[in-house]
Amino acid sequence: MKKITYILLISISLFVFNSCKKELNGTKDINYISFEINIPTIFVEKDGSTDVDVHVYTTQITGSDRTFNLDVDLLSTTANPESYSVPTSVTIPANSNEGVLTITVSDVNLGLDPVTLGLKIGASDDLFIGNQASLNILKQCTLDINDFVGTYSGNTLGDWGPTHVVTSLDGNGNLQITGIGVSFLTGYWGEVITSMETLPMIVDLETGDFTITEAPYVTTTYNGDLQEVYNLSASGNLNSCSGIMYLYYDFNQAGFGSYVEYFESVSDFTEIIAIN
Repeated sequence: MKKITYILLISISLFVFNSCKKELNGTKDINYISFEINIPTIFVEKDGSTDVDVHVYTTQITGSDRTFNLDVDLLSTTANPESYSVPTSVTIPANSNEGVLTITVSDVNLGLDPVTLGLKIGASDDLFIGNQASLNILKQCTLDINDFVGTYSGNTLGDWGPTHVVTSLDGNGNLQITGIGVSFLTGYWGEVITSMETLPMIVDLETGDFTITEAPYVTTTYNGDLQEVYNLSASGNLNSCSGIMYLYYDFNQAGFGSYVEYFESVSDFTEIIAIN
């Protein structure tokens, strides 16, 4: 019966742990500790680090400091050990039921997908241990347009050949681009480029998504004959974590129409590229 009472009191205490400042009635005989219930996702800036405080709570308040061991739960942890630093113990100060441990998370071997860091309190005699802590870690990359200025490398998905994309900033600091589809036009299509424009990119700095409004882009000749002007439109994404540009484009030419529609393929006119 006493064991059932303990379990009931522990269950009730879970509902008030995040705000509990006083000893709960009926719990002074229970040595119980648990992590806070709601731990937000930890965002780590690219190439940076961040500290986060995690709280633990007890059902008892004593007149002296109490120290509890901490362990990383390797079974529930997917984060690389080099990406986090966890203290080996947490202390509950005297006359309090709350302790705080500081965890440091760094962008070391963090990928684009979220990872998990599991924490548990070390077992000891007569100690009831509540929920473990499960911390989600996610790399966050603030988009810097300057990181996407330069000469790109990589092959086109249509196997037309290497990319010729070059980006720069206009007088207002906005991104602009040229060199799209060159391998297709001069390789597979067998034409000679006589002029090529640099077109503005409309970039969403929050998401990295961009568009290029359809505009006259390239003039060419074929066997010495001047061809109709190629208009270009495009969309894509600048991935600030990986530095990769995902570029989806289409040519539109008077008397011919959309090249994506003609080839019935978006992937043939896709470039997934990065700066050299």
